[in-house]
Amino acid sequence: MLIILNDPAGVTGRQRHQLDAAVSLQANIERHISSGYECTLKINGQEVDPLTDARLDQAPSEGDVVILTRRPAGGGGGLLGSISGGLLGPKAAKAIVGWLAPTPDVPQAANYEDAGTAVTKNSPNNSLTAQSNAARAYQAIPDVYGYRRVWPDLIQPSTVEYIGNVKFVTEWLCVSRGKGTITDVQYADTSILNIAGATYQVFEPQTSAGYPEFSTTVLTDVLETFESPEVNGQELEYPGEVSAIVRTGSFNALAGATTFTVTVPDGSPLDNVKALAPSGTAVVQFSYGLGPSTFNQTCTLTGYTTSSGLVTFTFTSSAWASATSGTGVAFSIDPNLVAERVLGPYSLAVSCTRIHWNIIFPRGLKGTVQIRATWWMVNEGGAEIPGTRESRVDSFTADTYDQLFHTLKATPVSGQGNYRVQFSRVNAQVDTNGNDIAKLEEVYAVRYYPSKSLPGVTIVKVTTKATEQATGYSERKFNVRWTRHVRELAGDTLGPSRNFGRAMAHIWTLAGNQITGLDVSSLAAINAEFGEDSALLRFDGSFDDADLSLGERLQIVANHARCTVWRDGSRWTVTREQAKPYPEMQFDYRNLAASGESSISYSANLPASFDGIELEYVKEDTQATKAYVRLSIETGEVVSASSRNPKKIRLSGCTTMAQAENRAQMEARKLLYQRTTVSDTALSDAAALGLGALVRWVDPGDFGSADGLQAGEVISINGDIIATSEPLEWSGETTGRIIFTGPDGQYLGTPVECYPADGGLVELASVPSGLYVADSARQCGSRYAFAAGLTADEVDSQGLYTLVDATQGGDGTVSIALAQYDPRIYEAD
Repeated sequence: MLIILNDPAGVTGRQRHQLDAAVSLQANIERHISSGYECTLKINGQEVDPLTDARLDQAPSEGDVVILTRRPAGGGGGLLGSISGGLLGPKAAKAIVGWLAPTPDVPQAANYEDAGTAVTKNSPNNSLTAQSNAARAYQAIPDVYGYRRVWPDLIQPSTVEYIGNVKFVTEWLCVSRGKGTITDVQYADTSILNIAGATYQVFEPQTSAGYPEFSTTVLTDVLETFESPEVNGQELEYPGEVSAIVRTGSFNALAGATTFTVTVPDGSPLDNVKALAPSGTAVVQFSYGLGPSTFNQTCTLTGYTTSSGLVTFTFTSSAWASATSGTGVAFSIDPNLVAERVLGPYSLAVSCTRIHWNIIFPRGLKGTVQIRATWWMVNEGGAEIPGTRESRVDSFTADTYDQLFHTLKATPVSGQGNYRVQFSRVNAQVDTNGNDIAKLEEVYAVRYYPSKSLPGVTIVKVTTKATEQATGYSERKFNVRWTRHVRELAGDTLGPSRNFGRAMAHIWTLAGNQITGLDVSSLAAINAEFGEDSALLRFDGSFDDADLSLGERLQIVANHARCTVWRDGSRWTVTREQAKPYPEMQFDYRNLAASGESSISYSANLPASFDGIELEYVKEDTQATKAYVRLSIETGEVVSASSRNPKKIRLSGCTTMAQAENRAQMEARKLLYQRTTVSDTALSDAAALGLGALVRWVDPGDFGSADGLQAGEVISINGDIIATSEPLEWSGETTGRIIFTGPDGQYLGTPVECYPADGGLVELASVPSGLYVADSARQCGSRYAFAAGLTADEVDSQGLYTLVDATQGGDGTVSIALAQYDPRIYEAD
């Protein structure tokens, strides 16, 4: 498809033609226009040079869209020449379809008029209250730029292990995407290196070329531990005595009258008796014979057999009576043993390959304590898998009243799976003063990885040593000082930087975009003006929210450097809010749409209005608390003081006092000097402007109003006499001053003194070089702004506004919003 626009917006007409694949693209264009002079050409959305682009000599492909843009009022085959300084202004040659995209909104916090801050989801990097390390599940990986004190996210549960009676806690912490320089690792405000027994290890993305964010980070020797929440310091009870078992059956004396058997009905209550074989003892008591005679002796159980629901025990004793057998005898068998009291079984939290548990003796240990641990694998229904049960007994021996702590470890032979585990104390009490009390502090399901890969992040592994008395772990307060490595504006070389422009270029590139889509030349120009390392151009912030779009991220970064992001054709660019030397365009009735309605509003300093600024930023030295710049304008001047109703601004990516004070000063002066706003509808030449551009607006319905300005077009030049499109009102003055635009659309120097001449003409004290009138090559002549009774400086300063919004309409017009420009706003710069 070939689209020919008679003007950049197609207001005066557009043509559509099917492309002929049998001939070249150049031949297709020549069929419909006689000349391409002063036209712009776009192929598939990209503006190209018609003199050098090789595709013009090739046949078009199916689906190609070619847009040829002429000048305003162009029609048929005729073309206009240079129109700079006319209705399209100084940058008309760059006008392209989709000219100006809306500025990305800066997410705002509640009660803040101008937040300028990243919206976060409970991230300690930005909350600045109760900073601690937390696991931010299902939220964005921290993306930290500049120089920042970072409170890293936990990426897995803490690993707790007692070594030599001392608790060691290991944390795996994610600092940020990418790579950076870590200058210190701290717990709260103390360096890890100053804490006895504490160590740390940094794992960075492995890459020899390219961006580390697209590489992998390999962790080694990783233990993932998952505690069982139902286990929390339960005491392992002493074994209990086994009660005597009473059964009715028969007995039979054997050889030597010292061995006999007892046969009774079998059942689970007899398990404790069976456990005595082959050498355990029990007190056996029964009556027999006509006497009757009583047998009551401690016997040794040498064995037993079972058959047909009966169990036969074989006992030996030191003496025996004369009777050799009997039936219907009531037996009392009292085993000399104790029963282990079991804790559990506990179901481990996850499938695992190892099991760890902590045993503590809170009152020390006098003697030896034996503790049995038993584990087995279960299926999905919770049933034990046969053949997986294992058991072991650990002995603990000491002679101390100090607390003791032990970590025990087991690797089940059945491999990875879901396990249940139980614990019991084997031996009875060994110290009547309670100095053998044992507690099960915690049980962990453990997964072990020799190595583990993560996507392009920096990880810190921190191991700290707690006190001997510690049985729990306090709130985690690990933090690092981090400087992000970002690309340069002119290339992919990475290095530490706090510069906002380099951060923007890095964010843009990481999103998968070509750097040509970002106007790095504008960023470089700002850096060159202030210095790349200037405190005014820093961004020290963290993006911890996946919901922020690319445009919002760019605007948040730019906002800290007082810049606005906007789309200039096919590129995103920035404009810094600062003093401008001259206006880029003049708006008056010649280029304001007749269908539009000019609207002016003025904000007075009423009691309900803001009377100061309260700017919140991150305290420079600690980066752990909020800091404020408070300015008051109650007296009509900017002073350092609190105000009753301040405008609140939050800059969460600002950690530099100089940057915070500079921004606060500008915002305070805006309250004083930027109270007038204008909304209007301009013709398509407004498309040449970018957001933040300085313009002169002359009220089309009120010439000679409060600003004293009149405007129009130069329609003839005769020596030093000119004719203006509108008769000038001199208001009784014999002289006035007039300022003109030249062929490039910019103003021709300072205002020129002028005088009334015969016939409503105007005599100039001097004729500026570049003054011109409309002809066949230009749509209109030089534009002018005139005022009588004003000095040159007063004329220069009248009617100046900043373009804060521009929205292209469907009819080719542009809705503009302007804010009053006053150089005093930037006095603190």
